[in-house]
Formats: sequence, structure tokens, C-alpha cells
Amino acid sequence: MFNLPATHSKYTRYYRPQHSLARRIITQIDTCERRPQDITKAMGYPLKHTIPACDRLRHVLSSEKLGLDGSYIDAYFTPEQFLEKLVSVLDMQDETFEEDIAQIKYDLAHYAYLLPKYRLRADVDFEFTAGANWMSRGGAAQLAHAHLPENIARMTETEREVIVQKCIDEHYKNYNGNLPYGGVIKGYWLTIEQHGEVISKVEYGLPVKS
Repeated sequence: MFNLPATHSKYTRYYRPQHSLARRIITQIDTCERRPQDITKAMGYPLKHTIPACDRLRHVLSSEKLGLDGSYIDAYFTPEQFLEKLVSVLDMQDETFEEDIAQIKYDLAHYAYLLPKYRLRADVDFEFTAGANWMSRGGAAQLAHAHLPENIARMTETEREVIVQKCIDEHYKNYNGNLPYGGVIKGYWLTIEQHGEVISKVEYGLPVKS
């Protein structure tokens, strides 16, 4: 599992990695203490495009497929160019970069419409103030995601249930009482999607030890 600890820094708090490459990139961002706007500027995005560029950065680093599925694009970089430029400006020497990209492309070509997607999210009540802008609200909402391992769809039902419970326990331990805007976790939802449609939703309560 690729969740960052609850103590991750102000430079990486909005990134929720689901892929090992994203985790390595986020570690580098933390080490270099690079803000999203500084990273996107170094990548070549114009100043007027800073906000959507930062949104794309957050999406890519929180995406199971690192945005290579075309889930977030703009006029400046293709999905692969975005990752290449990002790694370059962070001065990363990542030996498995090309292998990771090739594997994601292979999975997209062969499994995109065969394997369902599993998403685990906390059901949270936030008390947003009048001054909470859309970026603050979006950042808070991102913290409700309890990310699952990449191979969750290939597990047996029994294995998957064990992992889901572990992810719920870990997320609740990290974020119960630590969410912004007075966020209160009421439970969890596991959503299963296939062919772009929700085929099932399973409700979970709070961890037994809560």
C-alpha cells in the first residue's frame, strides 16, 4: 500500500500515491521541498495556467495509472511527456521509470476493460467555512480517499476483503480527528466500477476498535 504517513510535509500533503513510481516522485518532491507551483513553472507551464497545472500534477501523482489513461490532459503535454518532464525537473535518476511506464501501457491495452476498478473512500462530514475556496475543499476531499493496492482487482474475494479492512483501519488511524474543517468519519464506501459505470457499492462501518 502506498499511503503516506499522517505526518507528511506541506509539500506533499495533497498527493495520495497509488503507484510505486508516484511514491518515489513524491519522496523526491519532499526531499527537494518543491511546491506545486514551483514544479509546474519549472516544467514550462505559463503563469496563467498554474492552477490547472497544479491540479494535473495532483491528479497524476494520485492516479493508479499516473494519468497515462488520458484521464487528465491539457494542451501542453501528453500524458507520457508530462511524466518525463516531471522526472526531469526533479532531477530524478529513476532506473525503473521506463519499465513502469511500459507496464502501465500494457495493462491499459490488455486489462482496461476487463478488470473492475475498486475505490475506497471515507464517508466524511466536513464543516466548510465561508472562506474555504475550491482548492481547500478539494484538498480536504482528497484526504477522504483510502487508497487500495494496485493489484486489488486480481485478488480473490477473501484476499480483497482482508486488504480492504486493513486499508480502512490504516486510514482511520491516520485521519480520525486529524481532518481539516472538523471532518468526522462516519464510515466507508467501497465502489466497484467496470466499463466506466458503478456496478456495486459496499458500505463499511468504522473499525471495531474505534
